[in-house]
Amino acid sequence: MGNLQQTMNTGSHSTIYASVDELARELGISRQKAYDGLRNGQIPCIRLGKRFILPRSAITSWLQNAGQSQ
Repeated sequence: MGNLQQTMNTGSHSTIYASVDELARELGISRQKAYDGLRNGQIPCIRLGKRFILPRSAITSWLQNAGQSQ
């Protein structure tokens, strides 16, 4: 787990968000809204048990494609 924790704590250039709080802050939404979006599949994530892994690249892509017809 050391390498994952190290990757999570390397700052804004890391490949995953360190926490849901960080994600919520960057999106400008509440922590609860972030969790709601993660649980219902609106915000891309990887779910490991109760834990959310937040790939920065997937969220960036999701934001870039927001509002486009599918």
